[in-house]
Amino acid sequence: MEALTDDAVPPRWIKQKKQPQKIDGKVTVTSFINGWCPAQNIVHERAKRASREFGEMVEFQNIQTSEREIFNEWGIVDALFIDGKKVKTGPPPSYDKIRKKIGKRIRSVKQI
Repeated sequence: MEALTDDAVPPRWIKQKKQPQKIDGKVTVTSFINGWCPAQNIVHERAKRASREFGEMVEFQNIQTSEREIFNEWGIVDALFIDGKKVKTGPPPSYDKIRKKIGKRIRSVKQI
């Protein structure tokens, strides 16, 4: 495909720059949300609700990437991480699936 103009510059993808950190003795659920994607909005709400069920054992972190400087800091628009491990969010995982993933991590944290 030919460029529309001779001085066209190809776009550069923004790469992930940081990884969510774990908290000792707890399971960390980190939700990156911009608000524009209905599917990620569903994932965010399900993860937040599932995290609440486990009380003190889970630290839920909400990172609003609609703020450009926050997006640039992380290089992530929309995502869900459980203890630093990315969860596939397309199609949105069910509430039960997210809850099971969190529960599994809690069991392994308790064994340490």
